[in-house]
Amino acid sequence: MSVSEGACFAHILERLSRDVLFQLEDVPEADLNRHLELPETNTLFALATHLVGAAEYWVLVLVGQRQIARDRAAEFQARGDFTALKERYERWLQAMHEVLDTLPDARLQEPVSGPTTYRYAPADRPLIARDALLHAVEHSALHLGHIQLTRQLLGLPPRA
Repeated sequence: MSVSEGACFAHILERLSRDVLFQLEDVPEADLNRHLELPETNTLFALATHLVGAAEYWVLVLVGQRQIARDRAAEFQARGDFTALKERYERWLQAMHEVLDTLPDARLQEPVSGPTTYRYAPADRPLIARDALLHAVEHSALHLGHIQLTRQLLGLPPRA
């Protein structure tokens, strides 16, 4: 049985997204929106909002060629409750599977129009769909780690 690369990326992105929800499902709303007393840190809600906003951009917009309005700066100011966050993640996961589960492997080699500020693009070739998906995984994993550490800095027990 052959599994497409897109489906493999979808599996990893879903696992990361589900882990974000697992990390946040027991957090009281006050802590979900509480700032740390450290410079340049974000609330758990803002981190989770930015993670899903970025994932939507790199997967749904760049690879899936969908139109999605995104205000990156607003992601870091976002406030809300777990129910709203979970609903957003469920919509993201459904849309992500729609794009990736049937994505032909050949599509991963096609160029995408990534942001000009993305500094990890190879210098000798254009940014391709596979690069965008790898970045979505890398970025999601990075912010999942921030969420795990922020939980602990807020005095909440780690969740494994």
